[in-house]
Amino acid sequence: MTPYQFALVGMPGKGKTMAFRNMDPETTGFINLENKPLPFLNNFKHYSTPNTWQECYQQLIKYAKDDTIKVVLLDSLSAYFDSLLKTAYETKKGFEIWNYFNEEVGKILFLIKKYTKHIVVTAHYDWIVTENGGEEKCIYVPGGKWKGKVGKDFTVVHYSEMNIVDDKRNYYIVLNSDGRSDGKTPPIFLDDPTSMAVDTMPNDYAEFLKKVNERLGNK
Repeated sequence: MTPYQFALVGMPGKGKTMAFRNMDPETTGFINLENKPLPFLNNFKHYSTPNTWQECYQQLIKYAKDDTIKVVLLDSLSAYFDSLLKTAYETKKGFEIWNYFNEEVGKILFLIKKYTKHIVVTAHYDWIVTENGGEEKCIYVPGGKWKGKVGKDFTVVHYSEMNIVDDKRNYYIVLNSDGRSDGKTPPIFLDDPTSMAVDTMPNDYAEFLKKVNERLGNK
């Protein structure tokens, strides 16, 4: 199996967690670091609610070693960073606060990059100023060292969005950058790889991962 790293980015209420409602409950490892009730019936065989970033890190390692788990979901990377920063402030002083925080951010990103199976993380976004003076959405990380740099460690970066059509909420996922985000999807996973349009898909990550595995020849 070829493992990929996926980030599903968006602000609260945009349908990030709801995108996982159709994931296989037998072969998915769900780590709910947000510790919020799921917006759908929870049938996951492998489900954990760690209280701290340290517990979350160990759970990621545990799920990586479990051969019955095919894909791991971490909801969310933002909660991981918040928990880590809390620990840094409680245990360190002065410059050591951010030295410790940045070192541990590097460790979790390295673990995600080298993960041995598909891993999907959710995250909030932040706006950064680009070199040409414009603004771009990117994965939010407290502090300045990692701002705008986290997306490069993921093979796929998607943005979860919502609009209202005929008085009904329409949740969907944006597959590529619209010029104002670091979104990206390898062309092999697009229905029309030659299109220059900004592709979208329904808010259902199970369907997207099915397509990924089919086109990669994963079983």
